[in-house]
Amino acid sequence: MKLKKSEVITLGLMTFALFVGAGNIIFPPFIGMQAGNNLWFAVSGFLITGVGLPVLAIIAMANKNGSLEALTAPAGKIFGLILTLICYLALGPLFGSPRTATVSYEIGVAPATHGALSLHLFSVLFFIAVVLCSLNPSKLVTIVGKYLSPIKVVLLIILGIYAFWNPASNELITTPEYVAMPFSRGMINGYLTMDTLAALVFAVIIITAIRQRGVSRSSLITRYSVITSLIAGLGLVYVYISLFYLGAHSHFLAPNATNGAVVLQSFIAYSFGYKGTVFLAVIITLACLVTGIGLTSACAGYLHQILRLNYKLLVIILAGISCAISNIGLTEVIKFSVPALTAIYPPFIVLVLIGLTKRAPKNICFPPLLVSFVLGIIQSIVPDELTPGFIKCLPFYNESMGWIIPTISMFIVTWAITTIRAKNASR
Repeated sequence: MKLKKSEVITLGLMTFALFVGAGNIIFPPFIGMQAGNNLWFAVSGFLITGVGLPVLAIIAMANKNGSLEALTAPAGKIFGLILTLICYLALGPLFGSPRTATVSYEIGVAPATHGALSLHLFSVLFFIAVVLCSLNPSKLVTIVGKYLSPIKVVLLIILGIYAFWNPASNELITTPEYVAMPFSRGMINGYLTMDTLAALVFAVIIITAIRQRGVSRSSLITRYSVITSLIAGLGLVYVYISLFYLGAHSHFLAPNATNGAVVLQSFIAYSFGYKGTVFLAVIITLACLVTGIGLTSACAGYLHQILRLNYKLLVIILAGISCAISNIGLTEVIKFSVPALTAIYPPFIVLVLIGLTKRAPKNICFPPLLVSFVLGIIQSIVPDELTPGFIKCLPFYNESMGWIIPTISMFIVTWAITTIRAKNASR
């Protein structure tokens, strides 16, 4: 069975709404403000990792029938399990879930309450709501998610148009790191959205939605997954470019901002006043709450499958960890997530590229995956004074992408060895 054009567009918009979360809203304004005159170089790099990779991830998952286990199979059973755990924990209690609470507070609650409600109290209330909804799924969450997402998307579209039509200022200021390497900094900051990791989880929802509409042929499922991901990608490109532009022209509004939430909130207050701030507070808080419920439920569900622990207990534990981490504040959450995401992203990028192929033997894929994983950790987490000199000499090391050439080289070597052995065995 084939889908109607209207159904494909609906699925594309649904996919777009899935991706538009806390990270997608807060990072572009801040990067735009820092990039200044080099805005479009930073935007180009960001779009590669913030849009291109997630689109490819959905396509790769469609090639594997929506199975994350199948996608990670080339890494081997143990390493594949480790990578899957990393994916869920990063999206859940370590980075994704805490960010939903801190973004809600920074953009909406703190300005609307003039700081009367502390982050500690708000995060406790926020994650109590997350636990209650995750333990007792109700139509309320479905209704809020169904109607709130379109409202959020429409508001972002309007905000983007307004940012281009009436920028806060024409003064552009470029920070030193965006003077030297704007393109590569944009690429690395694209990791922070975590959309490549999220795509691996969202792909299951997307492919299930396609199947529920009567599509059973794998080729058609892949085709519709490609189209829906491209529609979502175009939507993300629009949102990102408009928010980048908004941030680049808002330096005087928040010259001392330490995160994008402050930049966005300052622009809203400047352009729409207190009523706009309150309205934004309600929309962002509810949207982030729905996202927090989804991330906590997904992570608890996965851990329940592999650990066989009680689902409700896992929800409470995960929400508790998320609450504790969120209390350090949005700026600090971002600060410690940068090296962690820079470390774990390389093997997932390699997995996505491998997943685009139909067949990926473990003996060829495992070594380059391991190389990307190890080098990502060394370059991002190991202190500079403890990093071996030969690692620092790798191409693109200064751009935080020193893993690329060794990974490609290892793939070529393992492929050549495997090919030679296969020819010798056939003689």
